[in-house]
Amino acid sequence: MEILRILLCWAISILSMFNLYPGPVAGNTVVLDDSEQPVLRFVVCSDIHIKDSRDTREYERLEKLFEYSYRYAESKPYSSIDAFVFVGDIIDTGTKVQADYLNEIVGNYKDPETPLLCVYDNHDVWNNGTVAQCEEWFGIPGNEDRVINGFHFITVSYDDANKSYAHRLPSLFRQLSNAKREDPQKPVFVFNHRHITGTVYGSDSWGTPELSPVLNLFPQVINFSGHSHYAINDPRSCHQYFFTSFNCGTLSYLEQEKGMSYGSVPPGAANVAGFYIVEVFADNSVAVLPFNIITGDFFKVPSSYEDGQLIYYITNPSDRSGFSYTTKRYQTADRPVWPADATPEFTDVTANQATLSFPQALDGEEIHQYRVVLMKGLTVVGTYRFWSEFYFEPMPETVSWTFNDLKPDTKYTVIITGFDTYMNSTLRPLTASFTTAAE
Repeated sequence: MEILRILLCWAISILSMFNLYPGPVAGNTVVLDDSEQPVLRFVVCSDIHIKDSRDTREYERLEKLFEYSYRYAESKPYSSIDAFVFVGDIIDTGTKVQADYLNEIVGNYKDPETPLLCVYDNHDVWNNGTVAQCEEWFGIPGNEDRVINGFHFITVSYDDANKSYAHRLPSLFRQLSNAKREDPQKPVFVFNHRHITGTVYGSDSWGTPELSPVLNLFPQVINFSGHSHYAINDPRSCHQYFFTSFNCGTLSYLEQEKGMSYGSVPPGAANVAGFYIVEVFADNSVAVLPFNIITGDFFKVPSSYEDGQLIYYITNPSDRSGFSYTTKRYQTADRPVWPADATPEFTDVTANQATLSFPQALDGEEIHQYRVVLMKGLTVVGTYRFWSEFYFEPMPETVSWTFNDLKPDTKYTVIITGFDTYMNSTLRPLTASFTTAAE
């Protein structure tokens, strides 16, 4: 009966393409009441990518993760970190040397009484490694259901032999069912490396649908995944439909969607890294606080009009009717607009090259990317797409793009359109012209 129910849920998962539970629209800024202290606090990160040397940014950033997490906790009346969770790609190429370095950092920085949970996947089992080998190296199971402060933490590792998650469906269903019977209102935290397809930012290219038939049955699931390296301060990194999902980002380097003129890895990608501090309250509400490890502080709301701390807040994880972070945001988000005095400028203009600069467009959610069309008369010479660099803090006030291989003594016109994170575009483009130098 259990297996039949799981198989039938494959049909249900198709409904994730439709917004059956739109709920209210999420606000940008959430302010927590300091008088209410959590009953559980844990730290979760993904894609650490520890390499074969201590002298790497990944080694240093993992050290800082522990340092910043404990510093924050100690500043609060509830001063505990109750668990750390590493959600896959913990090491870079699956070597024992890398595992030893990871264990070294954990041994030096983590309170030995604090649980550490691990998911093993992809880079952890690189070079014909196995989950069993990782479990031996780290001394931590890759698939478990651990209760911490009364809340279930369920880890799901990849089946390296069969290259799938299918082996976990029966046990995952049992574990979630048991947790629901104990308390149907409590959130249940599920951790796996690859995003669940059709959920968070990055899941379209870096996701798997294999766990959907089970997870879709349990609205109280709060799922944390990684794999994509996408920015965690993009609002789409929190998603709700059948359950709640979070993209955990990376401690190593940023990668994002394809289609940009410089590819999916932008300039300065190594200067982006983050993780989550998660706080759970007695009423079962959950606050997920994205932390910017580069600045040593919490991420700010990416809206052009606000500057508060970015907090994803789940009021009632078990009630789909109250889900806020749904696809309805695509319908209700405002359009980006240009500042009133926005004027493109051209510098370093030569016979064959010119650099365009312009101010960021303004948006209530997040200005995400730009499209620049380069015209010579009525002919399109080139079309360029690039991100706003919203993932940096502070976000640059202007953006620049350099055109190469231009013709000497030629007039060109640029048409600039901004897009927000929900792909709403500026109603009017910015336009300007320049003339290259004669040879």
